[in-house]
Amino acid sequence: MNKKNKSKFDLDGIPPLREAVPLGLQHLFAMVFGNSVTALLITQILGLSQAQSTMLVQGAMLAAAIATLIQLYPPPFIKGYKFGVRLPVIMGTSYLFLGGCLGVVEEYGMAAMVGGQIAGAIFHIFFGLFIVSKIRRIFTPVISGTIITCMGLGLFPTAINNLAGGANSPEYGYIINFVIGLIVALIIIVLQNYGKGIIKDIAILVGIIAGFIISAAMGIVDFSAVKEAAWVSIPKPLAFGIEFKPHIIVMFILLYIVSVADLMGNLTLTTVGGLDRDVTEKELSSGVMGVGLGSICASLLNSIPVAAFSQNAAIVSLNKVVSRFVIATATFFLILGGISPKIGSIITSMPSCVIGGATLVIFSQIAMAGVNLLTKEEFTKKNMLIAGVAIATSLGITGTKEALVYFPTTLATVIGDSSVVLGALIALFLQGLFYIIEKVLKKGKN
Repeated sequence: MNKKNKSKFDLDGIPPLREAVPLGLQHLFAMVFGNSVTALLITQILGLSQAQSTMLVQGAMLAAAIATLIQLYPPPFIKGYKFGVRLPVIMGTSYLFLGGCLGVVEEYGMAAMVGGQIAGAIFHIFFGLFIVSKIRRIFTPVISGTIITCMGLGLFPTAINNLAGGANSPEYGYIINFVIGLIVALIIIVLQNYGKGIIKDIAILVGIIAGFIISAAMGIVDFSAVKEAAWVSIPKPLAFGIEFKPHIIVMFILLYIVSVADLMGNLTLTTVGGLDRDVTEKELSSGVMGVGLGSICASLLNSIPVAAFSQNAAIVSLNKVVSRFVIATATFFLILGGISPKIGSIITSMPSCVIGGATLVIFSQIAMAGVNLLTKEEFTKKNMLIAGVAIATSLGITGTKEALVYFPTTLATVIGDSSVVLGALIALFLQGLFYIIEKVLKKGKN
């Protein structure tokens, strides 16, 4: 009789709940706030009521849970492919789509956004099935390393804004926010280096809890939303209707295609860091198909398309806990928050400065994982140019988006809102250019 696999360091391991729950909560707190931001921004643009705003936040939580479970335990499709990657990834509402979604909502309303997302997601499923595996080979270590480095460096402003108290907060920049956030970061750094056993594995959660306790003691935790929230409320699917507009569908198809670079970076970070191997062609194809199905579910719940969250991939890379069951415990709390506004408001009551301290450490590890991957291939002049120009240009453009004021809106959204996408496009272009030049020169010599 086979002994039950309880290892948290195995994909199929099912560790005891005393280990799985805190490890899952660590993943939850790393992503839940970023996952809710999109709903709050849509609320501001449309001037929605508090009840509608709560429904959108709940929908975002349920969408993240469903999309994550699809990736963890993929349903079968055709030709031996499945709707999901079967790796320890956490999905959530994608910032890559945010600019485009907000523009559509502002001009055409939620119904047009939902219709465009669903049509684009259906295309994305077949793109994953037939196309993605054919382009996997162009993602060399230089390209993958550049993507992951851009991912980490591009997230630093988000970490610092949170560390300062949250960009839209009236307390933004208060010194106390930096003090609390840096205490959280210091706790995580010390425990990750000197902690033992489960304490080392949940260093991020310990830091977050310590930061929350300090914040509560100093009176900077707002519990008003918790008091006012209802215990149970189920989000209404397609609450704003659905409408299909051809030009919006085309825009979403383009956004889904460029999102493959982001997914590639996160899956590579997960497999290289957590499993000591590269992501396979079939995993990438299945992951893309899972994004498509997950985004359809998210759209039905009035949310925006989903993507793998890099902060969670970084946690897997850091602590090597690859058990899918651990990630599934995080989805349990997301589902609770999705059907209970009371629980959801408790989860999201964490001060921004606490999250800023934690993500400062997490995002730095993403950047260094990218650098580590870059060094696995010889640093020739060609490779240095590819990585250097791609990283510098992508971070420069995303840091000065006003420079794109005369660009078409869709193009400005695609290249201005994500250092990952722009970095990947530039790196792939340069790699292809060098390949063609070398071919021509070689042919000329012969």
